[in-house]
Amino acid sequence: MASMGHAIYDETHNRLEVVRPGENTTRYISCTNLNPKSVRVFGLEIDGDNIWVLIGPHQNSRPNRKIGYRFSSLSGGHGSAL
Repeated sequence: MASMGHAIYDETHNRLEVVRPGENTTRYISCTNLNPKSVRVFGLEIDGDNIWVLIGPHQNSRPNRKIGYRFSSLSGGHGSAL
């Protein structure tokens, strides 16, 4: 079974701290399309190569959108509604 990657959202620097599957090095993905002053990050969801950042307005009790990033390319910014 292949090892899973790990990702953590760093609100201070507005980036994801990512460890790719099978690696021990922390890499960073800038979340330029996510503004922590206008949206709240509710959490992350990892699905294979995809890293989904679950977001919504600060006043919401749950997310209503997600922004996708990829372990393989260390880039992203594609989004969709929940």
